[in-house]
Amino acid sequence: SDARALVPRSPIAELIQGGFSPWLDERHVERALDLCTGSGCIGIAMAAHNPDWQVDLADVSDEALALARENVEFQDVGDRVEVIRSDLFAGLAGRRYDLIVSNPPYVTEQEFAALPAEYSHEPKLGLTAGADGLDFALRILVQAPEHLTDDGVLIVEVGESERALVALLPQIPFNWIEFAVGQMGVFLLDRADLVTHAAAIRAVAARRG
Repeated sequence: SDARALVPRSPIAELIQGGFSPWLDERHVERALDLCTGSGCIGIAMAAHNPDWQVDLADVSDEALALARENVEFQDVGDRVEVIRSDLFAGLAGRRYDLIVSNPPYVTEQEFAALPAEYSHEPKLGLTAGADGLDFALRILVQAPEHLTDDGVLIVEVGESERALVALLPQIPFNWIEFAVGQMGVFLLDRADLVTHAAAIRAVAARRG
């Protein structure tokens, strides 16, 4: 089997296929995390394209993890890919990564209500993230620094919630990644920027209760 058997339904697939260039050109990656991994396709694709990376796949859903484990086995990357049950970073104590990639739930409650019928079988937990779609992204921004190496990088897909995130945290230098079809709501931040702006991020996250 080959890496293409599991192509993520995400613009992050384009990043993986392009070697995360130019974003990781000057960086050494040994350990990577796919947070909110779902079926595991993003993390498995990262491992398949980067034979020297160790990749952890984390999710809170037992159903997702069972599927991820099947896919790891099917893609024969089990020697380098670990599947971990974790509510965001809660089950990852002591683990640090050079790269954290996350496609967390980011559909707003309103968008979920308006989704076409074929989405009705998708678990709501896997899709919705509060009124503006940013509940998970903000928790990730708060917690990521302690799980990134000093030169570590965080990449998160927030989709249509991009505008809301910039409005909430205008002082943060989000790098919004351009794809073949334009901007797709995927940002990149260095650990240093997360640390610099940690107080602002925590304040915004705290207001949400």
